[in-house]
Amino acid sequence: MFKYVLIASLLVTIAFAAPREETEQERLDREELERYQNENAQYAFNSKVDDQINDGQIIREEEREGGTVRGKYSYFDGFVKRTVEYIADKDGYRVLKDTMEDVGNGPQFNPEGQADVEGSLIGKYSIKLDKDDDEKHYKDIHA
Repeated sequence: MFKYVLIASLLVTIAFAAPREETEQERLDREELERYQNENAQYAFNSKVDDQINDGQIIREEEREGGTVRGKYSYFDGFVKRTVEYIADKDGYRVLKDTMEDVGNGPQFNPEGQADVEGSLIGKYSIKLDKDDDEKHYKDIHA
């Protein structure tokens, strides 16, 4: 008897857990909401790492207005500095400008330097090499 009750319970559970087919009106409502959200989406962010210890830099900026995303990223690694500006919209992703310049023979290590980190979501802070502690390489020196 217990076996039949258990099987019946499992069948009922499976029936309720099965995905329900979306109605035509629910589909239309969902598509309208997605269209509205895409047309009205807005955000902007940026980040920057200026590493004067290891001689590198990374910068990123991006903003969205409706269905259009514009941005720029740049990096410096001691050999080259490259900057790319882009747009993504109804016509797809496109690079608007791509520049690269030779800047040296490689990164120059500076044990006295500091690395500054900044971002629209994380704020700003800096780190330096920690020469007093052999176990720890960097110390946080919040700006």
